[in-house]
Amino acid sequence: MSGGDQPGTDPAPAQDMRAAEYALGTLDAQERAALEREASRDSSMTNRIREWERRLAPLTGAVPPVTPPPRVREALLRALPVATGEARGELHNLRRQVRRWQVAAAGAGLLAAGLALFVAVGLSRSPVGGRFLAVVQGGGALPALIVRVDTQTGLAQVRPIGVDAPAGRSLELWYVGAGGPKPLGLVGAAPSQVKLPPGAASDGVIAVSVEPPGGSPSGQPTGPVVYTGKLIAE
Repeated sequence: MSGGDQPGTDPAPAQDMRAAEYALGTLDAQERAALEREASRDSSMTNRIREWERRLAPLTGAVPPVTPPPRVREALLRALPVATGEARGELHNLRRQVRRWQVAAAGAGLLAAGLALFVAVGLSRSPVGGRFLAVVQGGGALPALIVRVDTQTGLAQVRPIGVDAPAGRSLELWYVGAGGPKPLGLVGAAPSQVKLPPGAASDGVIAVSVEPPGGSPSGQPTGPVVYTGKLIAE
C-alpha cells in the first residue's frame, strides 16, 4: 500500500499492514526500500515494524534451515563484503534479510501452520479494538492475500500478494461465519477496502472463490474456493 492512503480514511491501519507485510517478507524490493526510508524518518513506523517482527518471530523457528545449492552459496559468498566496520553493518542487514527470506520461502502451508500455532499459544485472545489479521493462502509460494479486519469499524483492508484469477473469471472475497458465506466484493490487483457484513466476528474465515465475470449471481459461492485464511488476533 505504498501508493498512498485513500482520502478520508485513517492512515494508521494501512501503515500497520505495510509494517506487517515488511515483517512477513512479502513486499517487493522497491516497496521494502521505500518503507525503510520512511522508517528512518518516522520512529512510529520503526516501532510498528519491530512490533510485527516480535509477533512473527516464532515463525522463523518453525522454518527448518535449508542448505543452498553450491552455485547459490558460492555466488552469495562472492557477494559478501570484507568484514570491515562498514561491511559488518551490511553483513548484519543481509543476515536479517535472510531470516525474512526463510519465512517467505517456507510456503503458504507452513506460514498457515505457524499462524495456527500463534492461536494455540494464546494469540487468539480478544484484542483491544477488535483488530484481526488473516493470511489467506491456497498452497502457493506466497500468501494470496493479507486481510486486516477491524470489527469495531466494520471495515477490512485487503492487500493482494499472490492472487491469480483464471482467464475469463473473477475472484470473489467472502466472510464465512456462523450465518454462512457473505460476499465482500471482487479481488482486484490493487489494495482495497471492503465493508464487513453485520455481525462479523473474530471466529470467521476469509475465503476466495472463482466466479463468473462480475461475481456470483446468487450471493453465494458458485465456483471452487481457492484461497482461505482464518482470522487471528493482532
